[in-house]
Amino acid sequence: MDQLTRLRKVEQLSSIIRRMKGFFLPGEKEAFARTSELARLGEDALDLLVKILSGAHNGLADVESYTNRISALEKEGDRITQSIEEKLGKGSISASLSNEFERLVDSVDSILDRAHSLSRQLRRVTKRPLRQAKEIDALIRKDQVRLIEIGRQQLHVLRGLLEIAGSDRTRALEMAREIERLEEQGDDVKDAMLDEIYGSWEKLDYASFHNYIQTTIEADDILDLCEDASGLVIAVTKALGA
Repeated sequence: MDQLTRLRKVEQLSSIIRRMKGFFLPGEKEAFARTSELARLGEDALDLLVKILSGAHNGLADVESYTNRISALEKEGDRITQSIEEKLGKGSISASLSNEFERLVDSVDSILDRAHSLSRQLRRVTKRPLRQAKEIDALIRKDQVRLIEIGRQQLHVLRGLLEIAGSDRTRALEMAREIERLEEQGDDVKDAMLDEIYGSWEKLDYASFHNYIQTTIEADDILDLCEDASGLVIAVTKALGA
């Protein structure tokens, strides 16, 4: 091996070592940290949704309070999303990864949007109760709580994934698989709920039927968005050689 070839190999090895020691660029580290903040806001919002759905004795004032708190979380999430997008626009993240980061942030921010939308629909129903069979309503709400709790578990795992991204590939892949497993579990819950709703159409008026379908699908969207986000985290870390 000639001297020039040896020098090139040393330089390549040095570059790899430098990259591994400080795996992410400062802008990339900040983007992951800020996205983790978004995920935490999402967890908080889902906690409040569970309280709305679980509170059989919640009055309008209670639901209004929870909805207003979710709205505040959603607005805070928008501010974080905007700050990350501004950083992306200034080139603080590798150009080759900016699209993946944009999609990652959008996925997590969309979870807050879904939580906000669900809370507003539940508040609307509390203001003007639908004509529905009470036993069906109790069953649907119970299963919607299950869906939201699965989403909350996913977000908790996603926050851990964002924290270790780039430092422990084996653990990161395990966490991504756990999020995928939870999403599949949620699909089973959603399918059973839709079967129940369609099977009960004769007992429901149109408004109740439509509300149950729409809120169930939106709750399931949260789980899909969590899985999308975890997949993007893995894609980014793989692109950087982790």
